[in-house]
Amino acid sequence: MKPYDVMIVGGGMVGLALACALSTRTRLSVVVLEARAPSLPWSDAGTYPRVSALSLASQRIFQSLGVWEALQAKRVSPFSQMEVWETPGMNAIQFSANQMAETALGFIVENQAMQSALEEKLAQADRVDHFRGVDLVSFKEDQHQVTLSDASGRVFQASLAVAADGAHSWLRQQAGIQVDTLSYQQAALVATVKTALPHQRVARQVFLPSGPLAHLPLSDPRTSSIVWSLPTEEASACKDMAIDQFKQQLAQAFSFRLGEVKAVESRHVFPLYKQQAKQYVLSRVVLVGDAAHTMHPLAGQGVNMGLLDAASLSDVMEEALHRQKAFDAPLTLRRYERWRRADNAGLLAGVDLIKSVFASEHETVCRMRGAGLRFVNHFSWLKTCFMRHAVGNRSGLPRLARNG
Repeated sequence: MKPYDVMIVGGGMVGLALACALSTRTRLSVVVLEARAPSLPWSDAGTYPRVSALSLASQRIFQSLGVWEALQAKRVSPFSQMEVWETPGMNAIQFSANQMAETALGFIVENQAMQSALEEKLAQADRVDHFRGVDLVSFKEDQHQVTLSDASGRVFQASLAVAADGAHSWLRQQAGIQVDTLSYQQAALVATVKTALPHQRVARQVFLPSGPLAHLPLSDPRTSSIVWSLPTEEASACKDMAIDQFKQQLAQAFSFRLGEVKAVESRHVFPLYKQQAKQYVLSRVVLVGDAAHTMHPLAGQGVNMGLLDAASLSDVMEEALHRQKAFDAPLTLRRYERWRRADNAGLLAGVDLIKSVFASEHETVCRMRGAGLRFVNHFSWLKTCFMRHAVGNRSGLPRLARNG
């Protein structure tokens, strides 16, 4: 099989976004190797439990890749307001897109919709091959290239290999890149729910003593995706709980903000842990997305971080080629690592701090927490600063994610 310039292991959203970026911004040859068999075609009638909250920066990445219109044609749910509160105490903070002269704070999108739109775009790309159902079994690396082979005997070679194969990355392990891991001793319960009251395109999150519960508004005015972080055993119990009991417990946990829970679909549970690779680059292997980092879902930034990884790696490779330098040179790849690892480390630390502050039941911390929420909510300029960073309207972004 012909050698490629770039080999991307993992055909999820981040891996496909990187492939699309390289195909539209460079003339590099790319191959995507995906372990999963081809997914079923997107169906407007289908329901897909996994959703992501896309920032405005992520929206701009999809627009730059020519994918946003296809995504909108599937299902995109913009939200223009966000409410965050704690209980007990009921101190709250509200955010509005109007405060930033934007029409939306973000977009709730089903992961399957993003996957489908990216696959459709990639199918039109030149210089990109996409193999599915690839069971990789061996890894070799020398000073010129990386060689992978699969269980059927096929051999894939490239100058650069990118690990986009998730938190338990096979390629990362084969390359010998170590990770720092911290279990939160929690699991995320994910489900699609219908409520008595409409969500009015408001994203809501309550910090409970057991963990945060988020309601993410979907396109139907009374349908939301929930992400409920709970101690692992409690999450499993809620997953297996009788449906009527679960509906009552969920509505009560949310202080009946959306009234009674009328229906619940497809409850799933996922373990929660923080992970950060000690290196994002080692020789001819580069990490992006969950292969490089995972985080607690309370900030809803996981996919956004991964998309910024893909856009940033594409950026530094494109710039190197423009300067007639090697796209896979150590200096080029180290620039990506310094850029993204520092940015991600700051966000991971910030999320851990928020989680610790809201999980504490210490009286002094509780008083300070409530005072902090009231203080931020009172000063619109301070809220705007927080919002601009959260939605991706900030400096230091890759070109694909910038305004204009």
